[in-house]
Amino acid sequence: MTPTRRTTIKDIALAAGVSTAAVSHALRPRPDSNIKLQAGTVERVKAVAQRLHYQAHSGARSIRSNSFDNIGYFVAKTGMFTNTPYGYMAGVHDIAEEHGSRMTLIRLPRTIDDISTAMPSVFSERNLDALVIESYSEMAYQIYERIQASRMPVIFINDRHENNSVYVDDEWGSIEATRHLIDKGYQRIAFLHRRIAGGPPIGKMHHSAVDREAGYRKAMRKAGRKAVCHTVQTTDVVGLDVELSPKDWALIAQHDAVIAYDDDLANLVARNAYDHRLRIPADLAIAGFNGDYASLSAWQRLTTVRVPSYEMGRKAAEMAFQLVAGAADTALPSSVHRPTLLIGQTT
Repeated sequence: MTPTRRTTIKDIALAAGVSTAAVSHALRPRPDSNIKLQAGTVERVKAVAQRLHYQAHSGARSIRSNSFDNIGYFVAKTGMFTNTPYGYMAGVHDIAEEHGSRMTLIRLPRTIDDISTAMPSVFSERNLDALVIESYSEMAYQIYERIQASRMPVIFINDRHENNSVYVDDEWGSIEATRHLIDKGYQRIAFLHRRIAGGPPIGKMHHSAVDREAGYRKAMRKAGRKAVCHTVQTTDVVGLDVELSPKDWALIAQHDAVIAYDDDLANLVARNAYDHRLRIPADLAIAGFNGDYASLSAWQRLTTVRVPSYEMGRKAAEMAFQLVAGAADTALPSSVHRPTLLIGQTT
């Protein structure tokens, strides 16, 4: 069977009665182009391209423009399952679409003995114009120097740097959540961390752990209340075998309200409260953090602090395209976003 020949812009130009340059501009307009086309001409070219089933050749276009039209999105975390707010990714994807580019999702294997050995295949072979890194741990720092050496424009999301990053004001959000519980009249309010067995201590976790605790402590101090922080240890973030120990629950049960580091932990506390026949919020008020899938699927509308992940994803992609276009130096001021307190039925 003879393969069908791929439609080219020359075919479209011939059928539409215009030049190949006009076809290129109609199908992929560039703001710096000197070509001006009537709206009717643009529509005619697009109609011909659709009729001839034209598909752009990304390789040829890359050679002409010296650009891959491809933004990489890297989740700096190992494992097949992660509890990521997919809003980040959606925001990056939508901005890439608006710029006529693709978004390539990059993930590391489930287990890696040496991250540095995985990096060449992960990045150097992807043909990327820029990279957005969604950061949750120290992994982003481990690969930072290697990425910098490639001179690829990089924007960090959910990571706090002075430049080239987009992050949320976790401390401010935690202050709002704590104030809410204080204003509701709760007296014994605790902040709960989670540490995965074998994982790093709180001080070496993602900066949100320290920032959220700091916000809680500030609000409690301002209200003249005693701050109590407790770290529970579990086998994972979520899972069939993820449970609170009797010792952890005994400490939690001494309070009439808790602020959990994230919504997954808030749901775990709520499940234990149900098992111990406590009423929520009458006996125990619970607030979480993130406002993503875990709060949306909770058994009650969970009081939580919503991270504007979609908006942050869009901002990160916009910054990446600024770097690609050379509209700025390699350092852009970081963008800080305030979260939103969503009051539910659990407080």
